[in-house]
Amino acid sequence: EGNGKGVWVVVDEDQSRKANKEVIPLTWVFKYKFDEKGYLTKVKARVCVRGDLQVSYQDTYAATLAFRIFRTLMAIVCAFDLEMWQYDVVNAFPHVPLDQPTFCKAPEGMTLPHGKILLLKKALYGLKESPALWQKHFQATLKDLGLKPVPDAPCLYANEHLFVFFFVDDIIMAFAKKDEAFAHAFEQDLFQRYEMRKIGEVQWFLALRIVRDRNKGLLRLSQESYLTSLKAKYNVKESSVATPLPTEDPPTPNDDAHATPQDIHTYQSKMGSAQFAAISTRPDIGHACSALSAYLTNPSKRHLYLAQRLLEYLVNTKDLAIVYQADVEDDQRIFVPSSDASFANDAATRRSHQGSLMMLFGGPVDWKASKQPTVTTSTTEAELLALSETAKQAYWWRRFFRGIQFEPGHLIKIECDNTQTLRLMEENVGKLVTKLRHVDIHHHWLRQEAQAGNVHFKWTPTAQMIADGLTKPLSKQKHAHFVQGLGLSPLQQ
Repeated sequence: EGNGKGVWVVVDEDQSRKANKEVIPLTWVFKYKFDEKGYLTKVKARVCVRGDLQVSYQDTYAATLAFRIFRTLMAIVCAFDLEMWQYDVVNAFPHVPLDQPTFCKAPEGMTLPHGKILLLKKALYGLKESPALWQKHFQATLKDLGLKPVPDAPCLYANEHLFVFFFVDDIIMAFAKKDEAFAHAFEQDLFQRYEMRKIGEVQWFLALRIVRDRNKGLLRLSQESYLTSLKAKYNVKESSVATPLPTEDPPTPNDDAHATPQDIHTYQSKMGSAQFAAISTRPDIGHACSALSAYLTNPSKRHLYLAQRLLEYLVNTKDLAIVYQADVEDDQRIFVPSSDASFANDAATRRSHQGSLMMLFGGPVDWKASKQPTVTTSTTEAELLALSETAKQAYWWRRFFRGIQFEPGHLIKIECDNTQTLRLMEENVGKLVTKLRHVDIHHHWLRQEAQAGNVHFKWTPTAQMIADGLTKPLSKQKHAHFVQGLGLSPLQQ
C-alpha cells in the first residue's frame, strides 16, 4: 500500500552507502479504540519510522497552537455564536514529499529481495522532520486558499469570512452563520487537496472536552476525563481536600537529604500530570504547581505528600470547567487583566510570588503564577515587578486582538490592589526611592507608558482581586471565592 501511494520505492542498498545515509528501521505501531463502556471497537495499525535511531535529519521545529490562543478562540466563538466544524487529516504526513533522501529497512511482515531497501519519497510518522514538513505544507495550502497567518499566533489563519486553527492534523474552522457558503467552498477546496474526515461539531480538541449550550450562550472547557484517569494512575484516594496547598507549613528546600531516584521519578511524574491541568483548564492550581515545581530534582517526603495532596484536590474537583459567556454583566469588563504579588513569601529565598490573569467573556484565557527572579525590599517593589510583567502581556494581547480583528469595546485597564504602586504612575506624585536598579527600571518604564497613555490601570479592593490566588495558598473559604472569580464551575451546572 505504501508503494502504491508513492510513499516509498524499492532500491539497492548501495544507494544508501553512496549517499552516506543511515538505513533506519520501520516498525508497526498499533492503536486500540474503546467505546464509553470499555469495549474494543477498532484496532489501527500504522507503519512508522524508528525516529529514535535516526542520526541525520534536517530542521525539526514545528510550532503548535498555544492553549491561550485556543481558549481565546473558544471565548470568541461563544460570544459571537460562531459555527465550528472539525476535521481530521487521514495519514497527514504521507501527503508531504521529502526533500532529503531517507532510506529504511522493511517492517516486519514485508519481505524484500536480498540487497534491497526502501527509499522514502513521502514523510512518515516517526521521522523527526515529518511534523515540520507537514506544517510547512499545510500552511502553504492555507495561504494558497486565501487565508493569512495571524501575527504572534502560530497555527491560526484567517480571512474576512472564517478562521482556521490546527494542532498537527486536527483542524477546526470557525465562521459566522452568514458565511456558511464560503465555509462550504473552503471545505471542498481542502477535500480536493487532502484525504480528510469531517468530524462535525467540535467536542474534543487538545485533549479538552468542549461542551456548548448555544441557547444559553455558554461554552465550557473540561478535563474531567483526564483528571479521572489520574485517580487510578496514582492511586488517589477519596478525601476532603478542598484547596491545592495548605496555608500552614509552606514547602522548603530538601537541603539535609538526597531523594532516591524512585522518589524523584514519582514526584516529577505527579507534578507533570498536575502541570498539564494547570496550563489547560485549571488556573486554580497555578500557584501550587509553581511552588512545588521548585523541588523537582530533590523532593523531600513532605514534597511527595503535597504532590499527592494536590492530585487529591484535582480528583475531588475534576468536574470544574472553564465557562465562557456570551452575555457579560458589565460591558466594560469584556477583557480584564489583573496583577498581584505576595511580598517575600518564599521562606527560603525571600523572593515574592506574582500572578497575572487575563479574563475574557467571563472566563480565564491566560494566567501565570511564578516566583519573581529577584528579591525586593518592599511590597510596592514586588507589586511593581508584577505589574510590569502584566503590562507587557497586555501589550501582546492588544496586538493579538488587532490581528484577529476583535475589539473589546472598552479601554483595557490592568487591575491592581496596591494604591501606592498605582500612585507612582501619576505625573504629580514623587518617584519611588529604591536602591534596586532593576526595580527602578521597571518603575520608570511603567510610569513612561502610563503617562503616554499606552497602558491604563485600575484599583481593585484586595477582597475582589482574583489574581491573589495565583500568588499564595488560600484558606478554604477564600479559595472557593477564588475559584468562583475565575469563572470555574461544575460541568453539570
